[in-house]
Amino acid sequence: MPQHTEVHRASDTSRLPNPLGGVRQFWTWRGSRIAYVERAAEPGAASGPMVFVHSIHAAAWSAEWRNTMPAMHGQHCFALDLLGFGASDRPAVRYTAQLYLELLHDFLVEVVGAPALLVGSSLGGTYAIALAADYPHLVRGVVAIGPGGVSRLIHQGGAAFGIIETLFRAPALGRVFFDALVSRPSIRFFLKGIYAHGLDETAEALYWLSANQPNARYAPAAFVGMQLNWDIRERIAHVACPLLIAWGAEASQTPYKESAQIRARAPHAEFATFPSGDLPHEEAAEQFVAVLKAFAARTIAAA
Repeated sequence: MPQHTEVHRASDTSRLPNPLGGVRQFWTWRGSRIAYVERAAEPGAASGPMVFVHSIHAAAWSAEWRNTMPAMHGQHCFALDLLGFGASDRPAVRYTAQLYLELLHDFLVEVVGAPALLVGSSLGGTYAIALAADYPHLVRGVVAIGPGGVSRLIHQGGAAFGIIETLFRAPALGRVFFDALVSRPSIRFFLKGIYAHGLDETAEALYWLSANQPNARYAPAAFVGMQLNWDIRERIAHVACPLLIAWGAEASQTPYKESAQIRARAPHAEFATFPSGDLPHEEAAEQFVAVLKAFAARTIAAA
């Protein structure tokens, strides 16, 4: 646990826009600023807090919730940028899955301050499931979108992947590699693979902005080096709170057929399938929000 943390409403000096509405704030964690957007609940709303955890890739950040979080009227919502992404600081530390689990744990304790419904995408969903299994008093429900840690993204990288990570972190050569990875054409190519029904140009612009901030390569280097993977094959069976697994029927990064492995390990979980690629909360936002609202209401009733 960090020795000195603070939550403050500093002026937003980020170079990134805030497409989520609400107020961007900053929490100091282990000497670094963690950015998050908070949308207050409407007076009298019978709802607990909801925390959105973005996916992880070279251009990842909380902007992927731009079609979801603003639609959650009346809910008290938080969406943070993980350390090394978005408007959060990007120090040259060693990034690991354990680091992010500790960050999320402390965020729930120190910023959110009440049992939360976690909504996570890809590895963000993996971490949400792990937290629910390990800290059930902090989590009242989980929505995991195409989570890793069961069918893929299980094992952390060995020596060969460590070399790749080191290359991406290198002062000169690493910047050359990373700049090529997050060029406009590269980001467009990546997004075309995860959007099943055409590229969203606004998303392309938002992802490009985040990926081209100073020191943006350090956290993605750990992802390429397979240091952010986390095995939840055993944990997922022990999640006691309500659990919803959401999947795009045309997902490519984590194909829909792999959901069968989660069904086998977590028969207690609810499943929802959407006509989309890997980001149903982007491509099928209206349907996703309807399912999320209904699930959130059930978690409140069950609390």
